Amino acid sequence: MDAARAYLLAGDLLGAGRMLVAADAVAPAEVRSRSSARTLLAEIARGRPAPAGVARLTTLAGLTR
Repeated sequence: MDAARAYLLAGDLLGAGRMLVAADAVAPAEVRSRSSARTLLAEIARGRPAPAGVARLTTLAGLTR
């Protein structure tokens, strides 16, 4: 998640999304329920269009309506 935050701060939404998708493959509970990860996921998802993996994670984390 730290790498995803670094990518986001550098303005690379795709890289940040890739890092979260990779983190979700290893520790899904961390990405889907940790508040800092959910905030990061929401920030990445605001970029349009959201990468497919990020869109799936926002749905799994309950961040979409």
